[in-house]
Amino acid sequence: MEPNYDKIIVLIIVLTAAVLTWKMVKDFYITKFHMVFAHLIAIVTSSFMLLSSMFLFMPKNYQRGAGPEVELSVMSVVTIIIMLAVLYLFFKYIPEGKKK
Repeated sequence: MEPNYDKIIVLIIVLTAAVLTWKMVKDFYITKFHMVFAHLIAIVTSSFMLLSSMFLFMPKNYQRGAGPEVELSVMSVVTIIIMLAVLYLFFKYIPEGKKK
């Protein structure tokens, strides 16, 4: 049985992106709403990040059992980094800049 390094790398990237999204969103909304509502909003947002980032790594013509399940590409990783940078800009940098 051969190790599936592509699947492991994609899983780490996708879960890291989802956790970072959850953390940024929760930290932003915890100052505005009750902790439970902030946590729920963060969970929903990170779930969407998880799904959208998994779709980035899905092969174009995916057929179950016929080919690879994930396709590790530089463009997909760069897209996730850009999405996280935009979220960081919206939830961390811009609100702190307005307070000053």
